[in-house]
Amino acid sequence: MEPSRTLAQTIALILAQNGVKRMFGVPGGGSSLDLIDAGAEHNIEFILCRTETSAALMAAVTGELTGVPGIVLTGIGPGAASAVNGIAYASLEKAPLIVFTDAHDIASPAPPHQIFDQQRLFQPISKAQKRLDPINSQSEFSALFHLALTEPPGPVHIDLSAKDARTAVKETYNAAPPKQSTVSSKTSLEDAMSAVRAARYPALIIGHQCRPTPRAAIANKLANALGGPIMTTYKAKGVISEDHKNYVGLFTGAALDGEVLSQADLIVFCGTDPVEMIGGEWLYDAPVCVLSETSGLEWPFKPKVEVGGALTDSAAALAQVETGVDWDGLKIQRKKEDRRVKLKYSDTNLRSPDEIINSVSEAAPQNARLTVDAGAHMFSAMSLWPARAPFDVLKSNGLSTMGYAVPAAIASWLEERERPVIAVTGDGGMLMCLSELSTAARLDANITVIVMNDAALSLIDIKQQRQQRSPAGVRYPRTDFATTARGMGLEAWTVGAQDPLEFALGEAIDTDGPTLLDVSVDPTGYLEQMMALRG
Repeated sequence: MEPSRTLAQTIALILAQNGVKRMFGVPGGGSSLDLIDAGAEHNIEFILCRTETSAALMAAVTGELTGVPGIVLTGIGPGAASAVNGIAYASLEKAPLIVFTDAHDIASPAPPHQIFDQQRLFQPISKAQKRLDPINSQSEFSALFHLALTEPPGPVHIDLSAKDARTAVKETYNAAPPKQSTVSSKTSLEDAMSAVRAARYPALIIGHQCRPTPRAAIANKLANALGGPIMTTYKAKGVISEDHKNYVGLFTGAALDGEVLSQADLIVFCGTDPVEMIGGEWLYDAPVCVLSETSGLEWPFKPKVEVGGALTDSAAALAQVETGVDWDGLKIQRKKEDRRVKLKYSDTNLRSPDEIINSVSEAAPQNARLTVDAGAHMFSAMSLWPARAPFDVLKSNGLSTMGYAVPAAIASWLEERERPVIAVTGDGGMLMCLSELSTAARLDANITVIVMNDAALSLIDIKQQRQQRSPAGVRYPRTDFATTARGMGLEAWTVGAQDPLEFALGEAIDTDGPTLLDVSVDPTGYLEQMMALRG
């Protein structure tokens, strides 16, 4: 007879059997402590973070990198509320995540202290909300675990009280993997194939759904078969190597895309989600063919044909179609170069973000991964960093949250410890997760943090300038990040506007463990960059 386990031990067993290696969080005094103990019995490491937001981001990034749901633990009330931003990231950016929150004992009176309806809080940003109890808990938790992975992936929320976590359960657990999606309609697939067959100037846009290895391989086959210009979203950067002869750059839904899309007679979206696009009017007359794991998404246009279901099937079918493409390869290459010229930071006597990104990419090891925070510096970082494989670059796109790059870098290093990580952030984003530098120091994580310091919320600043508003609410005194980082246990360097960058950069990258460079940057060219990109 199988020995009984507590609910917490049962959860940990299911996590371990499904490949979970670590959990993140800031524990409360309830069920989170039971889950930490139970996880340790199965060698599931608990990573103590400084904030619940960063913990949820680390867990979500882990889910994206591994294809196994990331796990985050929070305390009741304020702990749960503090995790919302990271859970919203997982929701909008389709990252598999399981959120455990401490809960009060349902059999006891619910005092108002720290208690509110946590399930209702998470309802808009999670696929399911459930209070687990020992009755039928194994099958319920198994279903929730696999729901987090079912297309589209996303977060699920579980309330768990300490009393229930410590109660024995006897149900036998049988793993039930999620059902695989199939192509939605033979007719729609045939219509898509006909559209490709008729096209002479097709353009291909590849999105985040294509990052897993089997889908990335099929996306490359489709790209080669179509023979036209290829663009990727921010999340899909690297799915098509930037060395590919037909790769022209990043798709954001902004004005710069028109130089390619306005000349297409068919636009094919492969694994793209509307959340990856900047909101705005769709300006192109060419018919659109959508291939997506998830059908019925809210596009800013009416697709000519939409094929929902397994991309490995639909994209493979389109890749077999014989085409008569008339694109000129040299013209495609010129489009790539023209985009780079337009996004180039204007000449300045001070240090530009272009200079910083180019210097970092030259100094970084070949296998280095880049994590990028939201902010004006992302224009240079995303356009200039060379990516040749999926997940070479990690960025929040659907939520576009600040305070992302450092937690993402820590999660990346934990998952692939032989792969160095470089986190590029602005001063505003760094201040939002500054305490996680101490987490990186405690873990001795091999990450290098580059802070582009201009003492402003520069992306908002340039929007303010564009609207001809007075400069209020976006600038502040300069922070000495290097001194702060040293106080948290990192090696750190300050690089002024006229100081040489290469020596400090080389030292930082060559140093084992976490390092930080506080680099002064000239913000005067950001507005011109944004105008070139977004119009």
